[in-house]
Amino acid sequence: MLSEDISQRNLNFESYKERITNFSNEFELGLFIYIVQRSLIWIIMCILAALAAAFVFLRYTAPTYESRSILQLREKNTAQQVLSMSDFGEDKTLQADVELMRSKFFLTKVLRKLPLEVSYFNKGQILTEEYYTRSFFKVRSLSVLDKQVMDVPVFLDLTRPQEFTLNYGIGGEQFSYTFRRGEVVRTPHFSFVLDLSDMDVVTDADQQMVYHFRINSPAFLLSRYWGRVQVSIMDASAKTVEVICKDQNSLLAKDMAQAMAETFIEYDIERRNESAESIIRFIRSQKDTVFEQLRDSEFRLQTFKMENRVADLQQLTPIYLQRTKEFEEELVTLTMDISLLKEIERATDKPFPEIQAFDLMPLLVGTQFERPLSPMITELQRLLNTRNSLTGEATDANYAMKSLEYQIEVQKRMVLESIYTMRERAEDRRADIEQHLAAFEAQFLSLPEKELQYARITRLFNINEKYYTQLLEKDIEYRISKAGAVSENRILEEAVVAVFPISPKRNVIFTSYLITGVIVSLLIVLIRYILHNNITSLHDIAKLSNASIGILGMVPKYKKEIPISQLLIDKNPKSLIAESFRSIRTNLQFVDNSPGPKLIAITSTISGEGKTFVAINLAGIIAISGKKVIILDLDMRKPKIHLGFGVENIRGMSTLLIGKDSLEACIQKSNLKDLHFITAGPIPPNPSELIIGEWMTKLLEHLRTVYDVVLIDNPPVGLVTDGIPMIQRADYPIYIFRADYSKKQFVQNVDRLINENSIARLSTILNGVDIERNKYGYNYGYGYGYGYGYGTGYGGGYYEDKASRKPSSGLFGWLFG
Repeated sequence: MLSEDISQRNLNFESYKERITNFSNEFELGLFIYIVQRSLIWIIMCILAALAAAFVFLRYTAPTYESRSILQLREKNTAQQVLSMSDFGEDKTLQADVELMRSKFFLTKVLRKLPLEVSYFNKGQILTEEYYTRSFFKVRSLSVLDKQVMDVPVFLDLTRPQEFTLNYGIGGEQFSYTFRRGEVVRTPHFSFVLDLSDMDVVTDADQQMVYHFRINSPAFLLSRYWGRVQVSIMDASAKTVEVICKDQNSLLAKDMAQAMAETFIEYDIERRNESAESIIRFIRSQKDTVFEQLRDSEFRLQTFKMENRVADLQQLTPIYLQRTKEFEEELVTLTMDISLLKEIERATDKPFPEIQAFDLMPLLVGTQFERPLSPMITELQRLLNTRNSLTGEATDANYAMKSLEYQIEVQKRMVLESIYTMRERAEDRRADIEQHLAAFEAQFLSLPEKELQYARITRLFNINEKYYTQLLEKDIEYRISKAGAVSENRILEEAVVAVFPISPKRNVIFTSYLITGVIVSLLIVLIRYILHNNITSLHDIAKLSNASIGILGMVPKYKKEIPISQLLIDKNPKSLIAESFRSIRTNLQFVDNSPGPKLIAITSTISGEGKTFVAINLAGIIAISGKKVIILDLDMRKPKIHLGFGVENIRGMSTLLIGKDSLEACIQKSNLKDLHFITAGPIPPNPSELIIGEWMTKLLEHLRTVYDVVLIDNPPVGLVTDGIPMIQRADYPIYIFRADYSKKQFVQNVDRLINENSIARLSTILNGVDIERNKYGYNYGYGYGYGYGYGTGYGGGYYEDKASRKPSSGLFGWLFG
């Protein structure tokens, strides 16, 4: 019967490696779940810390509000369509208008429209609130006497009912002034009147509010709000532009977005009117000059007719009339062109801060000079716009500013030289025509002299009359066109006060911080999993030793705190611990089943792995089976057997081996009938010499004649070598590991102990296994020695420890059971 059982266990051992492979993933999963359980406090702390950090971030981060307005950029001139006129304004594109609205030049205009000369604040411990127009204290009739006070916070002490105090610092010097309420504030730096509209609030000293205001300079306002305005094209085909403003004050964001839209419409109308006025001023100046010339020629013609009674031009030769008419028309055209070029040259030849390129473009519209001069003037306007955009950012000494001014000067010289060349050509052409006309007239000297003189006067009159008529027509046309030029830019969506902030978003912040907490928790678990170096199951021992170490079984972890190594198997014989020691007792047969007394030697790597606890309870379970057992405490440096049985340690192995006490005087009896023990006795200076001495050998031989089992509690072999001789001599050498305490490299100590000391029968016991959390393959006990006995039976838990087990179920029981 026994041989069949051994054969069956051998078959089980042959499939051991296959079982290890099959359950490897389950073991790793179990280990990971175990580490998660052990890290549960850290996980909860990380998540709670993340939520707390999110709450603090939201509590002490000022909210940002966003307001937007939508513009549609369109323009229509009904008069130009009726008169079929060319547009006298400068060329504009949607992108050009957007760039204008993005410029600091335009933002400066917008800021001038808003009530931002003085900003009002309430400063808390961390956050500062800007009141904007809702401030209960206002500064009016402000006069700045020293610009150093600008952009400096001026603090108000409003705690006294009849007075208030100003405090501010300039250049490291602090100033403090006290005034009566309603009194005009006069300091060396400014003067103003302070209006207070809420006397109850400002006189409450318990609120600990710190109020202050700041007189803003244009440069400070520009730098503050430069990055808070966004202008973008919504739909190029519909010519819609979106203006977005962000600020910590929702009302200020709304006013800024609305002012951007309204300021652009006003500026566009202003820009078009300036261009039209420039053309009309030119026409008026030319019209007055030509009118004087026309009146003079008309007077001369009338006088000549009256004095000389000359007939009209029909009396002259038809050929003379035809050629003269052609020359006259060309002279008119050249005269207008020369006048136009002179006006353009005059408008261009100015210092560059006074140059307005949009005044030049309307003068070229419809002329032969529009094609060659328009690109150069457009480039000049672009350089001037770039310089204007840099004016708010850089000084005149800035390298970029000097470079732009140089480029503007070069471009202006190119325009002037082109105009001069064109004017010179026109004047040369006019001189040539006049010469040709003079030569042509010389050919008709035979004509009556008076008729020829009359023709000259008439020609001059016609030239002036035609020129003056054209100027009158242009004047009327441009006046009508200016009246009909109404900007159709319109605000499609008015800016409104935002109700909810765009940042920080509570849901996003809480979610992101929570995810961060979870990720940190997982990293902690992963790091602990990667760095985990403790033995947790029999699987770890078998895996690390490549199944070369015999495993007798495992001992469950006792649910209650055990202050010292005590005998527990007699307290509750049906407990899991008692059953585990029975399994170990059974598995010892497969290590050595020969008849006769046996010597069991128990050791471990370091102290604290439970070898004394295992020794006492293993001896007890063997004694319960009817065999006489004696325990010898050879851990003389740190004895514990006397503590486990609750006796004194005045005599024992140390006094026995030196011959001071007799064997009968050292043997003590336990509560179990067949279980005796000998304590370690007083700590000797040479325990190693006592253990390997002759008296020890004789003592063991004598005890084997009296007891069935002699069990020796040896010192840890990882610290000292005192226990190795007894391990070599033992029939059942046993090595103790403690779950979640012993390191994985301790298994290498066992391999080294087997190889270096030829201890082939050395088997291991895993102590302190937590049965409740070992749900993934950890409940298997493997026992095999020479007979390779295999045993299970306490993983299912049908043996109940009524004193220690508590009911647990569900998630709470899984996490904390």
